[in-house]
Amino acid sequence: MRQNINLTKIYNVIRIVVINFLVLVILWFIVEIINYFINPYNKESNRTRCNYDWILYNYCPNITDVKINTKADGANVVFSFTNEIGQRVSSLTGNSNRNAEHVFIGDSFLQAEEMDYNLTFYGQLERKNSVTAFGYSSWNVIQYIDAIKKLSIKNTHYHVFLMSNDINPHYGRSVYYENRHKTKRKENINIPYGFWAELKKGYSNSLLKKLIFDIPLKPKTQNQVLITSNDFSINKVSDCKSLEQLNIGYKEMTGYDYLVYSKLPICWSKKHKVAAEEALQEIIRLHYLVKKLNSDLTVYMIPPGWSFPNQNINGRKTEGYYFFADNIAVTTEPLLNFFATSLPSVKFVSLESLIFDWLKNCDECEYYFSDDGHWTPEFHYRLSEYLNKSINFSH
Repeated sequence: MRQNINLTKIYNVIRIVVINFLVLVILWFIVEIINYFINPYNKESNRTRCNYDWILYNYCPNITDVKINTKADGANVVFSFTNEIGQRVSSLTGNSNRNAEHVFIGDSFLQAEEMDYNLTFYGQLERKNSVTAFGYSSWNVIQYIDAIKKLSIKNTHYHVFLMSNDINPHYGRSVYYENRHKTKRKENINIPYGFWAELKKGYSNSLLKKLIFDIPLKPKTQNQVLITSNDFSINKVSDCKSLEQLNIGYKEMTGYDYLVYSKLPICWSKKHKVAAEEALQEIIRLHYLVKKLNSDLTVYMIPPGWSFPNQNINGRKTEGYYFFADNIAVTTEPLLNFFATSLPSVKFVSLESLIFDWLKNCDECEYYFSDDGHWTPEFHYRLSEYLNKSINFSH
């Protein structure tokens, strides 16, 4: 009799456990379904970056890309859309202006995935002007040429936005690096579709996956020593000694290239001179292409956030890459002047001097995202205002 009672108790306990487990599974399943529909990442296409035979890589054609900014950068959700060549456009059914009078070409600063299309400077300009823009993360001058070839708009004005990373020999996507690590272009623009592709995406963005695999990481402690002196500002471009006095640990980091190019060419190492010369040759090729299209060319030099005090506060101290204290400025002007003097027939514009002028009247303005390091909507607005005045638009 006692044995039957014990078996009954065990059976009841098992039944309760099973029922509770099933209830938990059902509730979890309901929560996952809700999460699937409200999680922005589930609205993203199943592939967003593709390889082409006309350019090394770019956005995939006709896709939706989703980015959620970090908390320090506003934590907002941004949707980007592309057309048939992977060019960012205003909506999934939007088209680019294939007869634009002004064409803007660049890297992630033009891609501007941190904000809605209508907040970008070209999104603002196109409301009243004939413009188009084409840019993607870590493109260099070689890809700028490819992008212009793809567009092949004649009788226009090309505005190319150059950045130090296009030249920096320690950067894995610079002209210097690409010339030594040739990758054959091979088109692959296949995007997975269908039930299994959606199921895979749903699992990747599921709460279950986060619970199992997303182990909370301890906040990183800043161990590297930051550069706190202003030995690399516009006022110290001829001071080569400050480079020689640097800790050797800096010299294999990407940030070191910025320090080298903050000096006059006489201070540059052989490697940095070669890297600058190779980038120059690509700019000459770009200029030749633009002339073949019977068009004009203006080149803008993009300064990083650490070209100014208290911009890109977190990104400028990314361990293993950058080591710039908040209070210093690392200029890019010598590099710009090297290209400008080598190519007097091309108009070069210093965005660094322009931003410094703006900051004089608003030292609290944030023109660079704290974490991400790209331009903020505030900067895009200022740039659109500047370009509206400096470019001869025919309305």
